[in-house]
Amino acid sequence: MTHAHRSSPAATRRLVAPLAAACLGALLAVTAARAQVLAMVNPTQASITVIGDEPAVRELVVSNLGAAPVRVRVRLSDWSLSERGEIGLEPLGSNQRSLKGALSVTPVEQTIAAGASGRIEVRVALDSKGPPTRWGIVLSEVRSLFAPAGVPGSPAATELGTTVLVSRVPADQVHAELVGLTARALGRDSIAITARVHNTGLRYFVMTGSAALTDSAGARLGGGPMEPGLVLPGAVRSFEWSGHVARGHDACIASATFDSGEPELLMGETRFRWPARFTPVADAGRGPR
Repeated sequence: MTHAHRSSPAATRRLVAPLAAACLGALLAVTAARAQVLAMVNPTQASITVIGDEPAVRELVVSNLGAAPVRVRVRLSDWSLSERGEIGLEPLGSNQRSLKGALSVTPVEQTIAAGASGRIEVRVALDSKGPPTRWGIVLSEVRSLFAPAGVPGSPAATELGTTVLVSRVPADQVHAELVGLTARALGRDSIAITARVHNTGLRYFVMTGSAALTDSAGARLGGGPMEPGLVLPGAVRSFEWSGHVARGHDACIASATFDSGEPELLMGETRFRWPARFTPVADAGRGPR
C-alpha cells in the first residue's frame, strides 16, 4: 500500500530555510574568494639619477596573483624618515623636497586580468632651480572587481608602495659624518652600541656598518653588523647593535665602522666600563628602545 504524504507550508519553510542558508553561505564563500586581492609591485624602491634636463623614465610592474581581475589606481604621496628609521606617509606637497610637479605616472588607472601584469611608466624631470634631491612614494591601490558589500573577511583592496628617490647629484658624491657614539650595558653580559650619522651632502645614501667591543689589549669581546639604513640629505640617522659580549675586567673600547660609499670608511670609538653595580634597564628608568 502506498501512503501519500503532503507537507504543510510551515514544514516546507522549515526544510527550505536551511537549504537557502547553505546555498547563500556557499555563494558568499565563492564571492569572498573571488574578492580577495593577491598582488605585488616591482620594484618596491627606485633610485633615479637625473642627468641634465633630460627626463628619466622607469617602469613599475603590478602583478595580479589572484583569481579575479583587479582595478589599479595610482597616486603619489610624500613620506618622511625618522632618525630611528620609521617611515611615515605625508600629504603630497608637504615636504619641501616633494616630487609634486616633478613626477608623473601613466596610466593612472587600469584593469589587470587574473594572473596578468600591468605596467606603469614613471617619468621624472627635475627643475635645476629646485632641490637637487627629492623623494616620494608611488602608491598603487589594487581593488578587486568582485567586491560585494557585507562579506566579512574578504580583503577587497590593498595598496602597494614604491619609494622613489631622485637626485641630480652623482652617486659618488656623498658625504657623511659620525656625530655620536655611545655604549651602555643591557645586562651583565650584554651591551648596546649606538652611533649617529649625519648626511652632510646633497644626495641620499645607504649606510652599512658594524660594531665591536674590545678590551684594552685589543682582544675582541663581541660585536656584529648593524642593520643597513637610508640617510637622507641633511638628516641624522641612528644605528644600533646590541647583543652578548664577553665581560671585560677593565675599561673597554666600543667602536663602529661604516661604509657610505665614500672612498674611506667612517670610524669612531668610545670607552666603555662595566658598571660596578648593574642596574636593570627597566629599573634605571629607560623607555622602550
